[in-house]
Amino acid sequence: MIRQGQFRVLAVDASFRVYKAFHAVMFAMARGRGEAKETISLQTKHPVAFESPDHLQPWGTANDNSTNRKFVLFMAKRIEKASPGKSYGFLDLGCSGGQLVRDFKDLGWISAGLEGSDFSLKHRRANWPVLGNKNLFTCDITRPFQLFVDANPGKFDLITAWEVLEHIHPNDLNALFDNIRHHLKPGGYLVASTTSSSDIHDGVELHQSRFTNQQWRQLIAERYPDLKPVDLGLKYYQYVRFNYSERSFLTYCKI
Repeated sequence: MIRQGQFRVLAVDASFRVYKAFHAVMFAMARGRGEAKETISLQTKHPVAFESPDHLQPWGTANDNSTNRKFVLFMAKRIEKASPGKSYGFLDLGCSGGQLVRDFKDLGWISAGLEGSDFSLKHRRANWPVLGNKNLFTCDITRPFQLFVDANPGKFDLITAWEVLEHIHPNDLNALFDNIRHHLKPGGYLVASTTSSSDIHDGVELHQSRFTNQQWRQLIAERYPDLKPVDLGLKYYQYVRFNYSERSFLTYCKI
């Protein structure tokens, strides 16, 4: 790359390596609070999203295991500062390999992830061999489900969906957002990234709701008034996953 004169690409790559290394150290220093003692369980009649293109042609669930320790530390600090001394809950929708779930778990949070396809579970990839059916579960998130923390219905301080919403058919969006709002605590945050681009693998279109950021915001404002937009103050590279050419983020607080 040096011979080709790609100095800008090298500089960006180097800066991201330093960024990741720095926050890995910061994350290691923040660990050690002890694991949450609560037991997480899932109740659903739809353990796999059998009709979803992402199950029929698994791609993200077969390859992704994303996290961003800056995001984890930032959101944990923000939420813990607002409600000190309590237990905290995190839920990741479309959790793929489950690394983000594991990171919040390592901070002592009640941490769960839901994945529509059972590919990672069956292939025992990434964090599923250790966290499968303990913190990581499979289910169709567009059908009714209930997470429990011990014997109580689970309510979470933070729910994330990284490049997930566009994978949901428009007819199923209301059901998905009903599940999100049902599991989100008052004052809790919903953070998502989206893209309006097409994503075809082996002839299968994975993106079914290709809306722009403005269209998503308009849809949420019209249908779900209990979700209010909030500015978290994060830079684009401090989120977990996104489309570099279309940096579309949805950040909301439940009132």
